Amino acid sequence: MEFNEFLKLIGRKKQTIFTIVFVAVVLTIGISLLSPLKYGAKSRLLVLQDSSGADAYSLSKSNEYLGNLFAQVAYSSSFYDQVMTSQYNIDRNYFSGNYAQQLKKWQETISTGAQGDTGIIEINIYHTDIQEAKQIALAVNDILINSNQNYHSGQNIKVNIIDQPLVSSYPVKPNLPSNAAVAFVASFLIALFYIYTFPERHNDVKLIGKNHKKVKFNDTEISRNITPEREVTNDNIYNNQANRNHHNNNNQTQNDNNDNQELHGNMSNVFRK
Repeated sequence: MEFNEFLKLIGRKKQTIFTIVFVAVVLTIGISLLSPLKYGAKSRLLVLQDSSGADAYSLSKSNEYLGNLFAQVAYSSSFYDQVMTSQYNIDRNYFSGNYAQQLKKWQETISTGAQGDTGIIEINIYHTDIQEAKQIALAVNDILINSNQNYHSGQNIKVNIIDQPLVSSYPVKPNLPSNAAVAFVASFLIALFYIYTFPERHNDVKLIGKNHKKVKFNDTEISRNITPEREVTNDNIYNNQANRNHHNNNNQTQNDNNDNQELHGNMSNVFRK
């Protein structure tokens, strides 16, 4: 199929494409809403080192190493234990189950990342309660600032906060706009593949509009658009045709009787003469 023909096919199959995309986006949003809505608390920290006697390249690589190290340490069980025993009174009931289940929940709650060789660490906390999200973010920052020496062997390394925890005013997880956008693009491509593979009219997918149905009339197949309020069936057509045939037969019989009577009258006139 040439490209121009495919463009024309897209024009004819707009309703099929719309139906597939609409259903996919609605299902994606519905499935996303099955997950609990979570608020986010975002903060940023900066790793500082004594730069005396070190060249710029070595310092940048050291910052990158320490940033990645602290970002990964935050997922560990020892870090989780420090957060739970901190002075910020974290609700332990949220991290229920055995210890493995608690760690899994913790790793779903925190998200960290180092920004290249800048020494900046971004901390994101996700929780169903706004206040709890902020308290956990404060606890994480406090541990990285005051207890970071437990996770490295360097000297004169400090961690300062550059952005205090900022809590979102609305849920950020699940990310409905992002999920809907991904579903839109994916379903649109699937719809194009579908109409390319099944271009026949009877494979159209529609949410609204008339149903396309084929019926037979005098052994001839007729394609009609049939609405639910006025549906024509083969039986109706057969009955209507039978009634017309019966009516035509009655008319023919009556015409034959009239011809017979006229012939009989003419013959009688001949005999009288």
